[in-house]
Amino acid sequence: MSLLVLMYHRARAGRFGNAPEMLDAHFAHIARTYPNVLPGEAPVAGKLNVCLSFDDGYFDFYAIVFPLLKKHGLRALLAVAPAVVRERSDVPPAARLAVESEGAFADPGNGAFCTWPELSATVASGHVAIAAHGFSHRRLDDPAADLSVEIESPKAILEARLGQPVESFVFPYGRYSPTALNRAGCHYRHLFRIGGALNRRGAQGLLYRVDADAMSSPRALFSPARAAGYRARWVWNRMRGR
Repeated sequence: MSLLVLMYHRARAGRFGNAPEMLDAHFAHIARTYPNVLPGEAPVAGKLNVCLSFDDGYFDFYAIVFPLLKKHGLRALLAVAPAVVRERSDVPPAARLAVESEGAFADPGNGAFCTWPELSATVASGHVAIAAHGFSHRRLDDPAADLSVEIESPKAILEARLGQPVESFVFPYGRYSPTALNRAGCHYRHLFRIGGALNRRGAQGLLYRVDADAMSSPRALFSPARAAGYRARWVWNRMRGR
């Protein structure tokens, strides 16, 4: 058995996203073809299991991705940094969707991210599990990062606000120091990095993710050439001890 964890950001065309139409067709293919699992669930033996993971909690996840998950009967892991979440947003939906990723974290008041009620609605549906994504989305290989704040506090905040256990931690930018890795492992069962590889040990420990933004076609990530690359990268990562 093997697990492919796909990493997405925005529901918009561009380097850090995919157009809604692309995601719709992509999700339809996954729903027809692969078991869809969340961290902690036993993978289906003899199959390629797929875990969908979205970073940052942009409003377009609530407005576009969430309805598509329900349409196709899929579930996803949403990585959230609590510092950018607001109680409400008075910004019109179209303006919230138009905020560029580069400026979203600079001014969370611009409505780029899901609000607490919107996050609660996704969790209550059963289609979304929440992961911590740091507290303020800063790199955790930075020696100046306060690991108590960035790693430990998001779990308590997210669980209290959303009423769901938070057992997953997604490293912002995929970066971490050995100390940060050890600290996160003390508080979360599932840790996610970027590695471009398959996972062959189920949904436990430090997991690789594959970049799924800017897809060329709905099935591009599942081509034989891509699959061979994921397997080769897993071997290479293991040889390097990464």
